[in-house]
Amino acid sequence: MIDATKIHDHSDEIVDQILDGVSPENVRTEGVKKVLSDFNPLEVDLKLAILYYLYTEMGKSVTPAAPDATDTDLTNAFFDEFNTLPKGDAQLDAMRALVRGDDCSLSRTYGTFTENNKLVTWYFLAVRMGDDVIGIPEDYQLSEAGKSSLDAVKQLDFEQQFTFLRDVAACMGKDTIEHVV
Repeated sequence: MIDATKIHDHSDEIVDQILDGVSPENVRTEGVKKVLSDFNPLEVDLKLAILYYLYTEMGKSVTPAAPDATDTDLTNAFFDEFNTLPKGDAQLDAMRALVRGDDCSLSRTYGTFTENNKLVTWYFLAVRMGDDVIGIPEDYQLSEAGKSSLDAVKQLDFEQQFTFLRDVAACMGKDTIEHVV
């Protein structure tokens, strides 16, 4: 479980380092790689639930600093479109499309974001879930695979959890930029 005292005492310094360009490679351990390899094959809805739970637990410490390191024009454009969706299945379908990397407008917009913009997008979605964004049903229960994945992330230290979230968020959306090798 996350040590709240450690997070409180060190979160500003950690977030500053991470958002100031400290490479995720510096905190990407075999543990992070293992947790990612277990998370990646999970079903889309399970991934969404795990992200929600992680952001609910970690978000208070990590992501309030992230908006200062993001391009709010990009995130505003994303949310201008997302906010036109009716609450419910349309929003859930949009979030599923992001996770799958579908070729749709929101996913393409998200695909152009920096890692920090992607992190803050999921943070804002998680914060709004259950309010003006469709939430997780109250009776929702994580599967055993979901519980295992969530528990594995919780066992990582703070920096590694942040790296995990960064890696997960970075892989989502539709990257439309043609990369030349």
